[in-house]
Amino acid sequence: MNLMGEEMNEKTQRTKKILKIAIILTVILFFLVLGIMLYMNYVESKTLKLYVDKTRAEMPSTLFSFDQTSGKLFVSIEDLAKIGGYEYYRGDYNKLTEENTKCYVNNKKEVAGYESGSNLMYKVDPTANTTDYDWYTMSEPARTINGKIYVDSDDAGIGLNLKIKYNQQYNRIEIITLNYLVSQYESIVSSNYGYSGVAPEYKNQKALLYDLIVVRKQEEKDKYKYGVITTDNKDVIGAKYDAIEFIEVSKDFYVTTNKKMGIFSSEGSQKIEPNYDSIKILDNDLRLYYVQNNNMYGVLDKNGKRVVYIEYEKIGVDTTQFKNNDIKNSMLLFDNIIPVMKGKKWGAFDKNGNQVLDTVYDSFGCITSSQKDQVSNNVLVIPDIEGIVVCRDKKYGIINSSGKAVAPCAFNRIYSVTSSGKEVYYLDYNGQQISITDYMKMNGSSTSGQTTDGNTTSAQNTTGDNTGDSATNGNQTADNTAAVQSNDGTAVTQPQTQTAPVNIAVPQTTQTQQP
Repeated sequence: MNLMGEEMNEKTQRTKKILKIAIILTVILFFLVLGIMLYMNYVESKTLKLYVDKTRAEMPSTLFSFDQTSGKLFVSIEDLAKIGGYEYYRGDYNKLTEENTKCYVNNKKEVAGYESGSNLMYKVDPTANTTDYDWYTMSEPARTINGKIYVDSDDAGIGLNLKIKYNQQYNRIEIITLNYLVSQYESIVSSNYGYSGVAPEYKNQKALLYDLIVVRKQEEKDKYKYGVITTDNKDVIGAKYDAIEFIEVSKDFYVTTNKKMGIFSSEGSQKIEPNYDSIKILDNDLRLYYVQNNNMYGVLDKNGKRVVYIEYEKIGVDTTQFKNNDIKNSMLLFDNIIPVMKGKKWGAFDKNGNQVLDTVYDSFGCITSSQKDQVSNNVLVIPDIEGIVVCRDKKYGIINSSGKAVAPCAFNRIYSVTSSGKEVYYLDYNGQQISITDYMKMNGSSTSGQTTDGNTTSAQNTTGDNTGDSATNGNQTADNTAAVQSNDGTAVTQPQTQTAPVNIAVPQTTQTQQP
C-alpha cells in the first residue's frame, strides 16, 4: 500500500512539474510573441506606407522625396502619373522635344506641365481648340532628383487633380483621386443633400478638390438648375442658375442665367454681374476678363470695371498659326499688349487700358508658310527683344511690349528659321535678309523704340548667290548656306550673314512711336 502511495505521489509531482514547465514556456512564448508583434508594429510604424483611395498600395521607391530643410514632401511627376491615370511625357506639350528638364502629363481631359527650376506650372484642355494656358505659381520650384522631376506635393496634386496628404500618426501618405471623390459625393449629394447629383462636367468636378461641389437639381426632364455647396452641405451659390462652370485657376465660378454670364467668388459674392453674352479669363494674375455682348468684345477688371470698351470685333490673336513662337496667352502678349480689331483693322491696348496702337494695322504677325520659301517659320513675337510683328499696307514692322516702334512697317516679311533647336529671326527688305540681332545693332536701339540719325543704314546681303559670285562692293562673298530645320523636320539650307558686307538701305525707326 505504501509503495503504491509513493508511486502515486511521485506521479503527481511529475505532473505538477510538467504543468509548471508548460506554464512557464507558455508565458515565455506569450511574451516572445508579444515582443515580436510589438517589434513588427514598431517597424511597421516606421515604414512609410501608401494608400490610394483608402486602399493600401505598393509604393515606388522613387515616388517621394522629403526635403530635410523645409520639411516638405516632394513627389515624382513620372511616378505619380501612373497612380493618377495619366500618360507621362518628357519635353513641352505640343512640341516634338525630349528635354529632360521639362515634362507634362495628359489624361485626355487635361494636360499639366512642369519645368525643373521653375515655380510655374501650366494646365490646358487638350480637347479645346486653343493655345491659351492657365498658369499657376507653385510654392517651390520644380527640381530634378536622379533624373526625375519632383514638385511639392500640393502643387503635384493641383496638376494631376489629386489630394495628397501625409498622415503623421500612421506614417502614411494618402492619395485621393478625383474619380474617387466624385463617386463618394455623388451618392451623398443625391441621398443626403437633396440634389440630383454632382455636375458631370470635368471642370466642375474639379471643385471637389477644393471642398466645393457644383450640384444640379432637376426641374423637368433633361432640364436642371445649378448651384454650389461645400462638401459639408453649406450653400455657396443657390441652385437657380442655368449653368455654372468652375474656374480652377481663380477658384471662381462662371454663372449663366437667361443666356447672360457673370462671375461669383468661391465665397458666393458677385464679382461681375451676369450681363454678358460670354466671359473668359484674359489673365489670372491681373484678374482681367474679356467679355462679349452683341458680337463685340471688351475687357473688364476683377470688379467688373471697364478696361477696354466693348466695341471691338476681336480681342487676341489666332496663335495656332505661330506654333514655333510658343505663345501661352493669345490675348495678352508679353504680359502687357492686348491686340484688338475694329473695322477689320488691328490696334492694341496695354493691360491698364491705355491705347498704345491705333487700329490701323492689317494684322499681327507674319505668315510665310504659304510662300515659296518653305524654310521659314511664321512669326508673331520675337522673345529676345520682346518684339511683336505688325503689318500695315502689306509691309511688316516690329513694336515692343510697350507699343513703341522697333522697326517700321517697311519689310516684305519677318520670319524665323530653326537652327540647332533655336529660332533665329530675320527681316526681308526687297529680297535682302538681315538678322534681327544685326538690325538692332545697326539701328542703335533696344526695344525702347528710340531713334537714330537718318532713316537708312548699312546692312549685309544675306541672300547672295551661293556659288561665290563677287558682291557689288567688289569683295568676294563667303559660302553663305547653313543647315537648318524646316517645319517638317527635314534638313535644308538657309542663307547666313555674309562675312563681306554689301551696302543696302534698311529702314529704321522714326521718331514716332508707332511703326
